Amino acid sequence: MVTANSKILQVKNRRHVAIVYVNGGEIEVVDCTNSVNCRIQGVKGEGCPSYCPFIADAKRYVQGLRTKYMVEVLNSDT
Repeated sequence: MVTANSKILQVKNRRHVAIVYVNGGEIEVVDCTNSVNCRIQGVKGEGCPSYCPFIADAKRYVQGLRTKYMVEVLNSDT
């Protein structure tokens, strides 16, 4: 459920896109097109690791820091 403090972010580079739900300090990946590359690199399971560049950029965006990839907020503050 989307609350007032939560954000849905779209983090994308030239090839891949990740949709990330951020609620306070909790980050959850909704959809990611980079999952094939993660499996090739040996990441097992359903979740994304914390060192994933899309997760790292979502954390940096929430902290107000500069990001490597383009980050766009999908839900509006109403």
